[in-house]
Amino acid sequence: MNSSKQLSPSLLPFELVEEILHRTPINSLVRFKSVSKQWYALFNHKRFIYKHLDLSKEGIIAFDQKSIQLLNLEAKALLSVPKPEALHSYNIVETNHCDGLLLCRCIERGSIGDTSTKLAVWNPVLSRVNWIEPSSSYEYSDVYGFGYDNVSRDNYKILRINVAVFQRESTDIEVYEFKSKFWTSVNATLECSPPWKHVSMNGNVYWIARKKMADNKVQTLIQSFDFSTETFKPICCVPNGICASSDEKLVLSSYGGDRLALLQQHKHLKFEVWVTSKVGDDDGVVSWSKYFDVSTTDPSLVSSSFHDHYPRTFILKTKKIMLWCEHVEDNVIYTNVYELSEEGEVKEHVHLKGRRGWFEYISCNVYVPSLVPVPE
Repeated sequence: MNSSKQLSPSLLPFELVEEILHRTPINSLVRFKSVSKQWYALFNHKRFIYKHLDLSKEGIIAFDQKSIQLLNLEAKALLSVPKPEALHSYNIVETNHCDGLLLCRCIERGSIGDTSTKLAVWNPVLSRVNWIEPSSSYEYSDVYGFGYDNVSRDNYKILRINVAVFQRESTDIEVYEFKSKFWTSVNATLECSPPWKHVSMNGNVYWIARKKMADNKVQTLIQSFDFSTETFKPICCVPNGICASSDEKLVLSSYGGDRLALLQQHKHLKFEVWVTSKVGDDDGVVSWSKYFDVSTTDPSLVSSSFHDHYPRTFILKTKKIMLWCEHVEDNVIYTNVYELSEEGEVKEHVHLKGRRGWFEYISCNVYVPSLVPVPE
């Protein structure tokens, strides 16, 4: 039997082929779409798309206004993705990630004012973009969240909070549902700071929030928005003794698909990582346990983020963390991805640089590439 026949997909049970494809890197799957009609149909099937997504590993997507880079942390590979033509005339000033889809807040280049603000959903792997019409208009003071209704995973939704109105203690909160293509007002009260930076996990968004108490003290907690019930829910306070100050940073991430991880960066080159119990258990109780803490002598790991809305992000792995760090020098932003082990060993994986400016920066998200079609 010659080698071409040995490699023929017809010689393997299709169930086995499917299991292999579930674990195949996304860039290879895109190329394999044209192998056969059967494979093409499989790659567009909802069940296959979401199983492949659930088995995929987290990476990092980084982009400035000219280029997009997908970093595979397992293979230590950097894949360049062209920016789609639909976004060429826009600066992307904010992104939110869910299921391989990016919700992008875009500002038309050369424009001034809220009328130039637009929202787009983009799948960088499929190079598909869909624009979202506002109920009236988008404002620069809007804050967004991106998730889905757990009743139907492909029913994606957008949370919009107008912070200017929110700070006047009135309500302007909306949710956009892709299936109905409507914005609806949400009759909910948010009693803490809005999701300037959040993580999406199992359809809901979670963020580090501050809440002023009756004694005027400020409580730091983990807040969520449930897209299924369209309600805000406090999850838990941060671990005892943790606070965010000018000398310390807090960053939130998901871990294991059903838990949250909290990184505290101390001024003196020390990092602590805490992990919650499973979020969403029937008893509703979420507790923290310290995963590990580590000290390092590398000062680049504690350089401050150049923009409060784009703090560094991290991915927690077995006894190590992947850190996205930034350092500004002579109006140039140097961006690095480091691997930091529990023993304090530091390895650099990526080095990028870009100009510093309001619309000239490198932005990043924890990102899982997927075949999820852009919702219409």
